[in-house]
Amino acid sequence: MDLLDFFAIITFLMKPIVKLLLEGGSLSTAQMAEVLNLSVAEVEQQLADLKAQNLLLGFRPVLNLTREDSGVVRAVIEVRITPERGGGFNRLAERISRFDEVESCFLMSGGYDLLVFVNGASLQKVAAFVSEKLSTLEGVLSTATHFMLRSYKEQGFLLEVKTEEAVRLKVAP
Repeated sequence: MDLLDFFAIITFLMKPIVKLLLEGGSLSTAQMAEVLNLSVAEVEQQLADLKAQNLLLGFRPVLNLTREDSGVVRAVIEVRITPERGGGFNRLAERISRFDEVESCFLMSGGYDLLVFVNGASLQKVAAFVSEKLSTLEGVLSTATHFMLRSYKEQGFLLEVKTEEAVRLKVAP
């Protein structure tokens, strides 16, 4: 990334509507328009522009799955892969990302190459995905699967916080 790309990203992040999307939770377009002192049509146009630029990919609620027995098993998988000549990690990472079980896939630095978040109906379904689909791909060297047992914070939201614990932490000298 060169300096111009860096400044383009910073400028993009400074747009008021993007900041509102990131921090505003589930505001309607009318509420966004009121906060930004714009018309609803202007907000809708800016949102359409962000979608056309493939920057706004969608809206997603944050669910507290600890309150519901959803039956969904979530896992994090560390994947070591061999980079390909001319494509690096991209082609295999994109192939892994296409599986229905994969929620997210990230290129990482450190002891493994990809961090893959997976959802399945049971421990056995996730294990079958790893052993039958993921680990058998050409270029996958190894996997390490970690099952998520409980969430304490999701996408910036604390889950299952008692009201007396919801206050700021005390600063000790």
